[in-house]
Amino acid sequence: MSCPMSSEEIAELIARVALGDRDAFRLLYDRTSAKLFGTVLRILKDRPEAEDALQEVYVKLWHNAAKYSDEGQNPISWLIAIARNHAIDRIRSRQPKSLPIE
Repeated sequence: MSCPMSSEEIAELIARVALGDRDAFRLLYDRTSAKLFGTVLRILKDRPEAEDALQEVYVKLWHNAAKYSDEGQNPISWLIAIARNHAIDRIRSRQPKSLPIE
């Protein structure tokens, strides 16, 4: 079991991921995936879909880590917001774009 990381350590990992550091990405995943999985699972209420969504969240993180700014922003809150928004987007994509005309 991994030990909890401080906000500073998570922010440092995000910064390293922004530079393409695969080891930092692996460590970030190891230390944050349980929390992010819980977030998407609570929203999606389906384990296989939550697992797929979590993979997509980490792909987004890999591509968008440079967008993180630690000025007053908690890094785990930033990660949770990305996961939450992604799960909500998945739910929205299931819904019909418009109502049928009767």
